[in-house]
Amino acid sequence: MKRLFSIFCLLSLVSLGASVSAQTDSVLYIEPDTMYYVSVPVSVEPFRDPLTDSCEARNAALRQHIERLQHLRDSLVIMNERFQQELENKNQLLGSQIKAMREKEQLISEKEQLYKDAMNASTVDRTRLQGQIDAKEVSINAKTKEIEYLQNDIDAKTQVLAAQKSDYDKVAKERDVYRHLVDSLRGQLREAELKVVRAEEENKYLEKRAKDAEERNAVAANRRKKVRPIQGIALRFFRTPKWEIRLSSNENDEITKVIRNRNAGKVEFDYVTGADVMLWDMTKYFNKNHKLKLGEDGKGPELKKFDQQYAYDLGLYVGFGGSNLFKNFYLGLSFRFVDFFYLVGGVNIAEYEVLVGGYKDGNEIKNIMSIDDVTAKAWLVKPFIALGIDLDFLSYIKK
Repeated sequence: MKRLFSIFCLLSLVSLGASVSAQTDSVLYIEPDTMYYVSVPVSVEPFRDPLTDSCEARNAALRQHIERLQHLRDSLVIMNERFQQELENKNQLLGSQIKAMREKEQLISEKEQLYKDAMNASTVDRTRLQGQIDAKEVSINAKTKEIEYLQNDIDAKTQVLAAQKSDYDKVAKERDVYRHLVDSLRGQLREAELKVVRAEEENKYLEKRAKDAEERNAVAANRRKKVRPIQGIALRFFRTPKWEIRLSSNENDEITKVIRNRNAGKVEFDYVTGADVMLWDMTKYFNKNHKLKLGEDGKGPELKKFDQQYAYDLGLYVGFGGSNLFKNFYLGLSFRFVDFFYLVGGVNIAEYEVLVGGYKDGNEIKNIMSIDDVTAKAWLVKPFIALGIDLDFLSYIKK
């Protein structure tokens, strides 16, 4: 009986291995109250994300595969529970079969003992023992049928277990494939996120540079400022005198002192620095279309408008010039054109050294007198014109 039981277990394992080795194309799907099979190809093509440059697409694909992986994990858990239940049922059937086979062996032993007793008994006893032997034969046949039924149940359970094992292996294989895809997607997503972070940082840097450039351009064009610093060259219509006394002789060889101006002239250039305050924006006026009205009909050629990227305005100018800023002031009206340039006209209020006492250039003075006796400091108001340029424009050029 032990040998028979070993042969039976070996046949069961061979049957289970054959069922597992059989390749099918079905995947088991398990619901709370139902278990069914759906034929799907087990081999999975390598995942190719068509939106390799989109983090959102990678996230969506990753979430989809993670959900698929979780569903497969839950299915594997349920399948394992049912597999264990079926295996336990099969073990119970095997126990019942073993018990029946032992009972059959007991009946056979009792039958053999009855045969021995019948051989040694009398004729009357043989008849009684024959009836007992027939009863034992019936019981043995019944046990044989019971063992056959149990074997059929065990074979059915073996087939069910083999099918479940095959489906379990396929789902586990699919789970491994999706797990590999999830790991691959996570790596690709990490790389894409790093690219996005680098791109965001680059965009921030580019936005900052663009903003800085725009601010510099706006400052250089002075479109947002009402007060603008200006430097330039002024032409004033009065030359700073430099008085001195020269010695000369007359016809009688008498030495005389004569007042002379070493810086004689009518105009003088001066380096000026100041500020301009916009009073009237004329940009729109210069950007309009103008018609030159000639003739009685008032029709004439149309003048093209100025370039709209430039600004024009009238302003009030206050500046300082020369080496002594606190004794050389400029005040006037300015006209800004082409954004950066200023044409200024007005008056210069400055302190000069002038002749006093009615003396003029070329007059003689007494020998006992010096230059200090005929000169004094005085404030004069003289006209000037100047051409200036915006300081912000100069700083913009340096950058």
